[in-house]
Amino acid sequence: MAARTRNSIQPAGHQANATARLKKKDATRQQLINATVDAIAVGGFADLTLSEVSRRAAVSRGLVNFHFDSKDQLLVETLAFLTDEYLRSWQSAVEKGANSATKLLALVKNDFHPKVCNRKKIAVWFAFRGEAKSRPTYIEVCTKADEAFDQALAALCVDIVADGSYSVDPRRVATGLRAMIEGLWLEFLMSPKGLTREEALAITGTCLRALFPRHFSERDFERLPLESNGAEA
Repeated sequence: MAARTRNSIQPAGHQANATARLKKKDATRQQLINATVDAIAVGGFADLTLSEVSRRAAVSRGLVNFHFDSKDQLLVETLAFLTDEYLRSWQSAVEKGANSATKLLALVKNDFHPKVCNRKKIAVWFAFRGEAKSRPTYIEVCTKADEAFDQALAALCVDIVADGSYSVDPRRVATGLRAMIEGLWLEFLMSPKGLTREEALAITGTCLRALFPRHFSERDFERLPLESNGAEA
């Protein structure tokens, strides 16, 4: 028993090496996912190959095959990464709000923050959604993320309508608000010299002020968070 106990104790150096290998593995996988995002943003799915991903990631094709069994697995994990990143982003923004109105304002501002509302990310989002009809796995990943967002948005609208005694259907407001935001994302993608993030936020604010005049003012939508400076285009 004593011998087995001694053998089961790993030297500190061995554990450190194992941790370093795991971190390197995770970093390489993320590097490949980032390269996949870049490739889809430029050429869509039609031109996407594992060779192109390896070129953009500056690694060998064999290393891509080591981390991902197939291109489909790489794409599924890329989509999962993007949805998880967005989920953490809006949940973190909402948590900072003091009440339903400030939480909704934070959610809307997050949707137009450059970390979310940039042409590369939007192009990839719409590319995946375009493929989702023929790929059930994509639908499953997107649906889980969409449901979490929709439930949070609807709950905030329900609270605001009740608090302000507004004569509107809060769930219809939530559905319309989401559709408007995604429409503004698309307009931002397709009209690089037209719609700005600030204008998109102002448009959304105009609608929210009309629906909830006792909860939002024009000043609420005048600017995006200061940390948006210098972020992606």
